[in-house]
Amino acid sequence: MTEYHPEMETLRDIDTSFHRLFETVNDSEAPSMPGDDPLSTLRRARAQIDAALFAYRRRTEDATLADDGACLLQWDPPSAPPRRLRFEPDSTGETWTRREWEWTGAEWRPCGSDRLDNVEIRAPAAARYPEPVDPTPIETMLEWTRDSWARPDPPALVFAKTATTEQGVVVSVDGELRYRERDSPQWYPATTDEFYHHLRTHGQPTLLPLSETALTRHDFTPSPLSQ
Repeated sequence: MTEYHPEMETLRDIDTSFHRLFETVNDSEAPSMPGDDPLSTLRRARAQIDAALFAYRRRTEDATLADDGACLLQWDPPSAPPRRLRFEPDSTGETWTRREWEWTGAEWRPCGSDRLDNVEIRAPAAARYPEPVDPTPIETMLEWTRDSWARPDPPALVFAKTATTEQGVVVSVDGELRYRERDSPQWYPATTDEFYHHLRTHGQPTLLPLSETALTRHDFTPSPLSQ
C-alpha cells in the first residue's frame, strides 16, 4: 500500500481527534444551545476531511506524462470510462502516431493507433486546462471506504446517474461492500469486479461523504436477508 505523506498523516490525526470528540460529546449530557447546533457544524466540517485527504493524495501521487512534444487529450465521456488521446511526433516531427486508450478502473487499455501525416494543432496561448493525470483506481477508492462505517459521516464511492439508472452508492459496513441505487428497494452485497462493470456504464466514480449523496446510513441497514 502506498505510503502517505507527513501532511496526510497530520490530517488523519485531526480526523481521529474529531471522531473521539464526537464520541465523548454523544456520551455526555451536553446542554442544548439556541441557533445552529455547534456539534452539527463540526460534523459537517469533519465530513469534508476524507474528501480533502483523498484529493490531496491524488494530486501528490499522480504522475503526468513526460513533455516530449506529444499532444495529450483526456476527457470523461458521459456514462462511459475516461478516455485518452495522444499524438506523438517522430524524431523529425514530420509524421505522427495517434494512440487512444480507455480507462478500465485500474489502468489504461489501448484502443488503437495509427500513423498520421500533416498534423495541425491549435491550442490556447496560455494554459487553461489542468494537466492530464491518471484517474484514481477503483481499488484505491474502495480502500478509503473500508473500516469507516463507525464515523459520523463515512466516505462513499459514488457512480453518477445515467439516462436509465439513478445515482449508485457504495459503502463499507462491517467489512462488507454494499451497493444501492437511489430508486432501489434495498441494497445488496457487491464485489470489486462488479464496480469495474459499473465503470463501463456509469463512468468513473467519485469519493464523497455519505451525507452528500442521495442515500443515508439507514438505506444500508439492516441486511436484505432480514427484510
